[in-house]
Amino acid sequence: MKNFKFYLLLTLAITAMALALQSCKKGSDDPAVSVYSRKDRFTNTWTLTKYEKNGAVQDLSGTTYQYSVFNTGNLTQTIEGTIFGFPTRSVKDGTWSFQNDDEDVKITIGSDATVYNIQRLASKELWLRKTIDADTYVYYFTGL
Repeated sequence: MKNFKFYLLLTLAITAMALALQSCKKGSDDPAVSVYSRKDRFTNTWTLTKYEKNGAVQDLSGTTYQYSVFNTGNLTQTIEGTIFGFPTRSVKDGTWSFQNDDEDVKITIGSDATVYNIQRLASKELWLRKTIDADTYVYYFTGL
């Protein structure tokens, strides 16, 4: 009987821990378990590797988009590429903040604010989604 109580309590404790860990998962494709907080995972240097419009992959060739995200709520956006054969580089400062119980992130650069739904936030993967009118965009970033 003593062993039965022990195993019953152990089973209940494991079940409670599993439910608690699942409730920490915000994005639909987030990792089930992470030792880092959502804010710590978002604080990184993110490089856009792919983006889709309505499920179709869009061309990024020749242009690099990067966000350097800091835990202070600030970020730096860097866009590098070429226009008519001439190299260009744009660096802008902005801010970020989580919205809707950390399920969305609001990124503000200058007077432009955009709210993205966070589909996946892992230590080296970030997937952001936004919908404008009937179009859905998904941005895939890789972290350092």
